[in-house]
Amino acid sequence: MEKPRIVLKLIWMHKAIGVALDQVIPGFGTIPLSPYYFWPKEDAWEQLKMLLESKPWISRKQMHILLNQATDVINLWQESKSFSMRASGVWFFGLG
Repeated sequence: MEKPRIVLKLIWMHKAIGVALDQVIPGFGTIPLSPYYFWPKEDAWEQLKMLLESKPWISRKQMHILLNQATDVINLWQESKSFSMRASGVWFFGLG
């Protein structure tokens, strides 16, 4: 049986990117662990870090992986701002 895991969820838009965390429990579904934090309006990375640090059952290794993934996605979104995007919400990322 698969273990529960934490996944990074994204909403990709023209003026912001939303990041949130869910816990996926195989066979049962998902449990939201956070609201969406929208970069650049909020410091989404810092808010994710504080949330992860408040959950003692999330390992430091898992925390670092999720924060690195959030960094990669935020950087990709920032780089895409220099290009003309055709539509919002067309990007899907398998992270977690």
